[in-house]
Amino acid sequence: MTCFDEASTSYVRYLGAKTTVDDRALNREVLAELRRLMPAGAPRVLEVGAGLGTMVARLLDWGVVGAGEYVLLDADRQLLDGSRQWLRDWATARGVRSDPRPDGLRVGDLRVRFVHAELGSYLETARGELADALIANAVLDLVDVPAVLPGLLRLLVPGGVYWFTINYDGESIFVPGHPYDDQIMRAYHRDMDERVRYGRPAGESRTGRRLFHHLAAAGAPVLAAGSSDWVVYPAPDGNYPADEAYFLRSILNTIRDALRSRPDRVEPAQLADWLAVRGRQLAAGELVYIAHQLDFAGRSPS
Repeated sequence: MTCFDEASTSYVRYLGAKTTVDDRALNREVLAELRRLMPAGAPRVLEVGAGLGTMVARLLDWGVVGAGEYVLLDADRQLLDGSRQWLRDWATARGVRSDPRPDGLRVGDLRVRFVHAELGSYLETARGELADALIANAVLDLVDVPAVLPGLLRLLVPGGVYWFTINYDGESIFVPGHPYDDQIMRAYHRDMDERVRYGRPAGESRTGRRLFHHLAAAGAPVLAAGSSDWVVYPAPDGNYPADEAYFLRSILNTIRDALRSRPDRVEPAQLADWLAVRGRQLAAGELVYIAHQLDFAGRSPS
């Protein structure tokens, strides 16, 4: 549900902070279907909106990929540059060999390649080798799915595997409750539904549930689906795991930035009060956050 200025240092930290949140959230039954569908040997994997490279690291850790080629596609060149060092640090920490290459690096037996492109433009001009597997993590709720999905599926070989994860599905819960919760989340969801980036519609608040229809209409019906909710909560001592307090602060800031210039949707005093209360709860180690999301796996048209 989050949309930052991708060039910012805060976005890089946010992506790192949400790694542990995504680790817990990713649906294990859908992941098992990905394992079953993934071609043996050395497949070519394409991840769109790949960000810092945390997913390729995760899939290496979990033994889902190990050889072949993994392409990281992202619109932010600085972020891709940062992912090179992030992945090298990750590999060093695990005792895995990593060797730089002109277009990326080799991590163990896996060639990781970086491609700088905005997704819509890439779909309009892509002429490269087709992928055996396509991954989009926390991406499809930031694009116009009916317009983008057919082009995405054309990036796959016939019958290729897709794994679309962390798709927001219109429900965010903050605990303890606040009298303005419903009003603020309605306004934020409306902002998601009307958002435009790169001159194109940029997502909707109920992407998750609508993907069932969109995928079937595109000839790629769902073979596995399940919830991948973000659930962030403090330990009994009031501390949040890893950097998850920063993750929660980023969520609050995203809602603030979306609504602070929209007094027609939320009274500024109400938004300020809500943010102040949530900020105090976060600082005191009392805030719990839940976002409902869905994961999907299946095959492209054959």
